[in-house]
Amino acid sequence: MRLPVRSAGAFALAAAFAPFLIAQKPPEIRPTRETVKTPEQTIILESTSVSTESAPQALGYESDVYCSGYLSSKPQSFPARLVGAENLAEQIDFMAGDLVYASGGYDKGFSAGNEFFLVTPENQIFHPVTGQSLGTYYRYRGRGVVETALGKSSIVRVTSGCTDVPLGTYLKPFEPIPIPLARKTPPAGMGDLPSGKALGHIVYNRESIVSLGADHTVLVDLGAAEGIEPGDFLTVFRYVQGRPEGREIGAVGANWVKVRDPQLAGEDVPRTYLGEIAVLTVGDHWSVGRITDSYRLIEVGDEVELK
Repeated sequence: MRLPVRSAGAFALAAAFAPFLIAQKPPEIRPTRETVKTPEQTIILESTSVSTESAPQALGYESDVYCSGYLSSKPQSFPARLVGAENLAEQIDFMAGDLVYASGGYDKGFSAGNEFFLVTPENQIFHPVTGQSLGTYYRYRGRGVVETALGKSSIVRVTSGCTDVPLGTYLKPFEPIPIPLARKTPPAGMGDLPSGKALGHIVYNRESIVSLGADHTVLVDLGAAEGIEPGDFLTVFRYVQGRPEGREIGAVGANWVKVRDPQLAGEDVPRTYLGEIAVLTVGDHWSVGRITDSYRLIEVGDEVELK
């Protein structure tokens, strides 16, 4: 079959540039075909588009994991605590760069270069819905490194501080905490159905902030025992409904209350979605997460569901 002159010329030109076109092979190309008709022939044109699938991204920052803490239902034991400091005559709280004295040395196996978390026990945590005690929250205040180990004491340099470091702070052997990577998907929105997976609550916020939003870290009552892992996402939601307050029946207007109120038992309302939490660290029945999305103000006591 003979090609028309116009088509033969185009074919020769394409053949001349073929080596250059073959050498430039773009990655992740998805072809789409489009048909164009001319009087002489039908030409199939190919256009390309690069995949828009997002790459895994870090779900938090070092401060989110190294300046948070952990929950323990049993009292913790530590090898030593801070009992003095180089600048004790001038200050009572310490920060990065300060030299402090610990109550452990060679007798506790300490040696120069050992690194520790600086930890203090904080509040006893009670479940915001059931009132049950969940344990004690231990807060990371920073990190320190042993510069000189003696018989029964050590000189420790505070290398990083999340907040002030007071005397009495405990030393906990340092272990790196990886920041999880994950691909983010669109958060749940109005009208979306429950996932049917593990359910829990936000139970604590270390800053004691009443109204929470994006970038705050929170403690939830779901952990490894409930199938939670670092890198998971939790949907934050609440059930809310209006209830007349000090008004006659049938009056217009109401204050909102959480539908879990016993007076509203049996009534059914849709979920109000509030945002999303990325899980950073996990314990047996607890997790620390960072709020990545918030459409409305979030509170301790709001419900969460594994996405």
